[in-house]
Amino acid sequence: MVCRFRDPEDDACYPTADAADLAWIARGEAADEDDPDDESEDGGALAPVDPSREPARVRSLWVAFVQKIKGFVVRKADNRPVSLPEAEVAKLFETGFPLPVDSVPPAKFRDTFDAGRGRHKKHHAIDLPAPRGTPVVAVVDGTIERLGRDRRGGKVVYLRDVTGRYTYYYAHLSRHAPGLKAGDAVKRGDRLGDVGATGHVIGGPHLHFAMFRDGDDGKTIRALALNPYLIFSAFYPAR
Repeated sequence: MVCRFRDPEDDACYPTADAADLAWIARGEAADEDDPDDESEDGGALAPVDPSREPARVRSLWVAFVQKIKGFVVRKADNRPVSLPEAEVAKLFETGFPLPVDSVPPAKFRDTFDAGRGRHKKHHAIDLPAPRGTPVVAVVDGTIERLGRDRRGGKVVYLRDVTGRYTYYYAHLSRHAPGLKAGDAVKRGDRLGDVGATGHVIGGPHLHFAMFRDGDDGKTIRALALNPYLIFSAFYPAR
């Protein structure tokens, strides 16, 4: 029997090229037994993928995939790619982020993270078009770090997650949720405000959404930017 798709690394035979690629990606997420530094936080090897749990398997594939993509995490200051520990990336994908706004048209769910903003700046966010007044929700449990109004972002919300390391930034809101204030604890799915077009907006009402991580020095706030499009794509593959 002729093997049309043979993996050059393990010499295994696969029915399609896609199947071979998925097998390769799955192998990439597993810890290397010869690498003592490639371990999870609890000191053991990362758990193997359970094929019976499709969502978990898909997330594992995405974790392996984004680790190979330059630009998933970048330094805000100069847009240079940065690597995060594999266990930390895995935890991000295990969170099961909801889209911060509902019913985004599939054709308008696009990766604008690396789009230019002026001569030397990048977008470092994604824009989610939605009708004015569409509810905007928290993507994680956390604390409202700040809400107010900025010149470019208009009405904004900064949501700090429970680890204290990540900040989720919402901009161009038409209003904040009634009664919401800095210091409030919120749960994933809680309403933070409504979609609008306040601040410097191009293209009509939408949510400008960004994900930031503090630097490892513990002093540099929101030093790194993560691409939300890649995070959400793991949970909305049909979009």
